[in-house]
Amino acid sequence: MSYDPDFDQYRLDQLASTHLSDSLAIGDIVFFADDDGRLGKATWRLNDNAYKTLNDSGFKHYLMELLDSLIIYRKQHNKPNSSQGIIYVNGRKLNIEWVTPEEAFQKSEWNG
Repeated sequence: MSYDPDFDQYRLDQLASTHLSDSLAIGDIVFFADDDGRLGKATWRLNDNAYKTLNDSGFKHYLMELLDSLIIYRKQHNKPNSSQGIIYVNGRKLNIEWVTPEEAFQKSEWNG
């Protein structure tokens, strides 16, 4: 099976259409895989009460599962920067950027 470069965004669009129809959330989520190549850490930085609303709605759970799957998918196809990225949340829209470890670390709030 060949790599589909639109797969990430397609799945994010599906998730957004299901859970973000009335969302006013603005911000980003920086994520990293652990040593086993699975989703390990994520820093959520969103406006006002958006984190609580998205967590309570189940969106956070589904996004974390999706990110884990996307990390695995990219690793299977030997894509660069498959272990870390940034999800940009803009109301009802989600976008993903796969970045270098250094870029993700700079964007995140972790220092160790």
